Amino acid sequence: MNNYKLILKIFASAILGSLIGLIFFNSIFQEEEDSSTISNSYLNSYSLAVERASPAVVNIYSEQLVQNQSSSSMRFNSLFNKKSNSIRTSLGSGVILSSDGYILTNQHVVGDSTLRVTVELLNGQRFQTKLVGIDKGTDLAVLKIQQQKEETFPSIEIEDSDQLKIGDVVLAIGNPYGLGQSVSMGIISATGREFENPYSDYLQTDASINRGNSGGALVDTRGRLIGINTLIRSSSGGSEGIGLAIPSTIALEIVSDLIQYGEVRRGWLGFSIDRLSLARKGEIVISEVIEGGPADIGGLQKQDVIKSINFEEATYENLYKTFARSKPGEEIRLELQRGLETKNLLFEAGKAE
Repeated sequence: MNNYKLILKIFASAILGSLIGLIFFNSIFQEEEDSSTISNSYLNSYSLAVERASPAVVNIYSEQLVQNQSSSSMRFNSLFNKKSNSIRTSLGSGVILSSDGYILTNQHVVGDSTLRVTVELLNGQRFQTKLVGIDKGTDLAVLKIQQQKEETFPSIEIEDSDQLKIGDVVLAIGNPYGLGQSVSMGIISATGREFENPYSDYLQTDASINRGNSGGALVDTRGRLIGINTLIRSSSGGSEGIGLAIPSTIALEIVSDLIQYGEVRRGWLGFSIDRLSLARKGEIVISEVIEGGPADIGGLQKQDVIKSINFEEATYENLYKTFARSKPGEEIRLELQRGLETKNLLFEAGKAE
């Protein structure tokens, strides 16, 4: 009898253990299935990124004063030093950087002689803005929303664009052709692109960028700002898969100066490099030193070969980051090769005019 009870207990324990194991296994399997579903959903859709970023992307409508002359009246007007004026309207995009209404856009969107700039939020609200400052060097401008009462605005999260890699997926958000907010997808095609601008250092993307996208946001798959869409390389005037964006790290430096000083304060050393030597050998060779400039005073000479910049390897990328982002009074150390000698020089950047 006792043996029979013992067998029943063992049998009951085995069944209970099996049930617990089955429940545990199903729970784990379900969690993995849910996780897989979420992961696949994330890979197949970037809606969360768009949902996070799009409220901070605005449509911009600007009115600019343009001076022009008709061919028939040009001679008459020139006698009296008069010009006829007209108002040109343009459209573009912008990105709200802070909850109190600071907006970053392209300078060419708002122009030089701006009469009025209106921004439209994703929810349809419209506000007039004040121009805080422009920087033609990087084609950036900062606006400030003018509101009658205290109001907070949706702002975008900003990511370090220096961490981007070629092949990263990106989304371009803006107002192409005035159609309203639109999103296109692509990848980072290249970094460090220079195009008719010594301060550029553009990101290149194949995400569709068209007229009206200028000043809009280039974001990563988490909805974080990594660049400001600025221009396209195109033979037709439309998107052909080569779009250029100003990296967020550069844009933030410009924004800081424009808000603080109303202008961008850049350092100046007064020398140029031999592009042929850079292209052929990868060497940074000094081709010209401006007399009386900071470099001349610091002892730099033609034909010097820069080996290191602030103790880092002398590459064109480091040269750009150091000098294009330098501020007046900032000290910069160079190690260079002069003939058979190695020289170490200390420069103090002047103020770029």
